[in-house]
Amino acid sequence: MIGEIVGQMKKNNINVKVNPETGDVSIQESILFSQGSAELKPKGKAFLKKFIPIYSGVIFSKPEFATEVSRVVVEGHTSSEGSEEVNLQLSLKRSASVAKYIFSQINYSTKNKLQQKFLAAGRGEIEADKTRNNPADRKVIFRLQFRSDEFIEKYSKDSTLSEKRIYLKQKQ
Repeated sequence: MIGEIVGQMKKNNINVKVNPETGDVSIQESILFSQGSAELKPKGKAFLKKFIPIYSGVIFSKPEFATEVSRVVVEGHTSSEGSEEVNLQLSLKRSASVAKYIFSQINYSTKNKLQQKFLAAGRGEIEADKTRNNPADRKVIFRLQFRSDEFIEKYSKDSTLSEKRIYLKQKQ
């Protein structure tokens, strides 16, 4: 599935960063929002109109994909600039803004299926570089949650993640 997401992004000339181990799709804030804002920019709306039908289409393209994806989480992230409380609120508002837009303003065949698995979350500056204000920390991530580790092992492009999970389970 992750390979199909990467392939479809490339095929459709959608510029995102996809983690080949987890399938996380990272979209930089500059595409979607102005700094310090949770209001989608026109450029961000246009991006989502192109991205969401393709991304959702891959998730629901095969019954085994749709069954194994238990949740699609859109996470808002911020840099370490500003207070933790303000950043957490901003990140949550951003993820909610994305969710509201993709379910009220975009028409695509898998909308109802995606809506049933969708969760918006704010991560604030949790994963930000605390030593400096890094604009790359300002992003929105679409994260897949899977029902089973076996699915990840089977469909991961790189078995390293699977091996790490197995190792961690054995240590517990």
